[in-house]
Amino acid sequence: MAFEKPETGELREWTVPEGLDGERVDRVVSSLLEVSRSVSRRLIESGRAVGPGGGPLKPAARVEAGTALWIGDPPERKIRPEPVDFEVVYEDEHLAVVVKPEGVITHPGTAVPSQPGTLAAGLLHRYPRIEGVGLPSRWGIVHRLDRATSGLMVTALSKLAYRELGDALRRREVKRRYLALVHGEMEAARGAVEAPLGPDPRRRGRRAVVAGGKYALTRYRVVGSQGDPPLSLLEVELETGRTHQIRVHLASIGRPLVGDRLYGGRPDPLDAGRMWLHAFQLEFRHPADASREMRHHSPLPPELGRRIVGLSGG
Repeated sequence: MAFEKPETGELREWTVPEGLDGERVDRVVSSLLEVSRSVSRRLIESGRAVGPGGGPLKPAARVEAGTALWIGDPPERKIRPEPVDFEVVYEDEHLAVVVKPEGVITHPGTAVPSQPGTLAAGLLHRYPRIEGVGLPSRWGIVHRLDRATSGLMVTALSKLAYRELGDALRRREVKRRYLALVHGEMEAARGAVEAPLGPDPRRRGRRAVVAGGKYALTRYRVVGSQGDPPLSLLEVELETGRTHQIRVHLASIGRPLVGDRLYGGRPDPLDAGRMWLHAFQLEFRHPADASREMRHHSPLPPELGRRIVGLSGG
């Protein structure tokens, strides 16, 4: 659809998702760009967010799911390239599959927009050509891992890959599997947690199972266990990708991750020195050739691998 863009910078097209149907424009922009509501309102009021036909948006206006919006990049969120250590397990002209180390933030967030040493900064340093692919706070990044989680991520190196991988994630066609060590014994060998997630109303910075939250589904199966103290090693697959999803869902059924003190996980008697969660498997179709099935595996980091040697079935 043709429209006249404002002079404040390039606009990117977004589609309002089902989970934001009927919400205020300032909340929609905040959620899509992962910026604060105040930054969202400044973008809208400066004319850097427009609707179909190029009409200016108002912060309090309501929008329906499926509506196309064109939104400018928040300038305060741009990152600078930095050397950051991470492993590359595959790369071509369109994408790179990398292993994010534990302790490295995927990209700057709302609270700390200029956070140094992020994976996003490291990717820009290694692949300067990704500038312009996606958002300036996280060029090339189409999904993320928590700071305390290690493991596989696919990143886009071309605009085609960014678009196609983003669509595949929304269609839940990207398979992401994790290994998680939790406190206690599971009641069944396989199971699922289906519960909506949103900000914890009682504690800032946490997520919780809340009425009216975003739909979230986590599947798991037991692959190992021990009895004293009772621990279970799970293979976990995400059907959705909400913030802290695995951590909150498992804690909500009384099985918090070992070492996850934010959600009730006690330290491990044989402390690995970190939260026990690793994204070990990733499957998706190549964004430039749907006939190519990409499958990648990342072994457990040594500090986690040592911990499960004695688990039965592990």
